[in-house]
Amino acid sequence: MYVSFSSQPQPVRLFLSVCLFLELVSFAFMLFGLGDSMRNFLIAMGGFWPDLLKGAKPIYPGQAILMFATSAILHGGPLHFFINMLGLMWLGPIIVNRLGLHAFWLIAGISTLGAGGLYAALAGPGSIPAVGASGVLFGFLGTVALWETLDQYTRGENLVPLLQHGIVLLFINVALTLANTSTIAWEAHVGGFLAGVLCGLLTWRRPFSSRWT
Repeated sequence: MYVSFSSQPQPVRLFLSVCLFLELVSFAFMLFGLGDSMRNFLIAMGGFWPDLLKGAKPIYPGQAILMFATSAILHGGPLHFFINMLGLMWLGPIIVNRLGLHAFWLIAGISTLGAGGLYAALAGPGSIPAVGASGVLFGFLGTVALWETLDQYTRGENLVPLLQHGIVLLFINVALTLANTSTIAWEAHVGGFLAGVLCGLLTWRRPFSSRWT
């Protein structure tokens, strides 16, 4: 799998650029000896705090709604950021090539809702905030996996290779967990994936020529 920033569709480049800017700001504070002060501030303001959906007082008006979007562009550290961006540069173009530019944002939005919704539903009181584009990443993965399954089934092709992509999914989930900064959650991965599968089911029409590569 080869991916490059310059070859990415416009919405993918924009998403990556915003995430990169926030990551560089956090890194700059570390270089000046301020540690994770900026990252912690950004997470406090934009992380996904489940308790905000259960009656906790927000820092600012609308935080409980905005956090569905802001949490997706924040990351808990460089490795967390790198893994998510690499995955998005792989899956983002597949979404755009099949459905167009607007579908990227629509599926990304639905995936963040699914990721945050399931995390909030399963999180107990006082749970840590969740951050990262992994909800979007797993949403895209769910959509593409559903497309590929239906495409191959319709063409009468062997579905065994899809097991390999399932292994990739498991690897990504494990890798993100190992990159743990205490601000990511498997519930968000599952929620994003299920939302993506739903998007794939609603948007699939007929076998398509594109592949995962």
